[in-house]
Amino acid sequence: MDPSYRYPGRVRAVRFVARPNRFLAWVRPTAGGTPRLAHVPNPGRMEELLIPGVTKGWTVAAAAGRRRTGEDLVCVVHDGTNVSIDSNVASRVIGQFLGAGVLRPPRRSVWSREVVWGGVRLDFGRFAAGGRRVVELLEVKSSNLKVGPSALFPDAPTTRGARHLRALTRARRRGILSKVVFAVQRDDVAEFRPNRYLDPEFARALDAASAAGVALEAVTLRVEPATVRLGRRIPVVLDR
Repeated sequence: MDPSYRYPGRVRAVRFVARPNRFLAWVRPTAGGTPRLAHVPNPGRMEELLIPGVTKGWTVAAAAGRRRTGEDLVCVVHDGTNVSIDSNVASRVIGQFLGAGVLRPPRRSVWSREVVWGGVRLDFGRFAAGGRRVVELLEVKSSNLKVGPSALFPDAPTTRGARHLRALTRARRRGILSKVVFAVQRDDVAEFRPNRYLDPEFARALDAASAAGVALEAVTLRVEPATVRLGRRIPVVLDR
């Protein structure tokens, strides 16, 4: 099984025009036409990625429903590399990774999505036989900010992210296996680092989690216009 996610909707090449708010962008088809509004499935700043009149990328048609926009801006090109800006796709690919049995959990256990533990909702949890006792927790964080050879997270302060890490730390101290995976949505970086300058609270929470035994892992994603695939493992560097 190849851990990947493929968008079901039609893909269209576009050029970024403007971002009126965090969740909307004006885009113009590269083949010509008038600008259209697209949903941006990522609340991050992405100032280095979304440059008016310069950035090229792709939208995918959204599922029918009560939405203001009919398409999502999911990928852009930065420094010659395809970069996913869909913060939801990271957990989808990691979910495929878990489903492929790469982590090889014991037979009598099952992974579940959106598990609440200690009052905090985490991306994945693994339950013992019977489905009541949590034996492992896993949180996925999506990164697409690149500085030099390093991928950084976050690109905007995130109290929610620090709260997730503190929950994993408490769980690990109670004997529950815990892990955070940083899914870097590009494949042109050599390492992952927390963004200490921008969000020192998150960096401190990550340091505490690591010291408590929470496993830290970073992987790249290989991004194509319609498909995002699991790439390679890269080191997590916590140097202060």
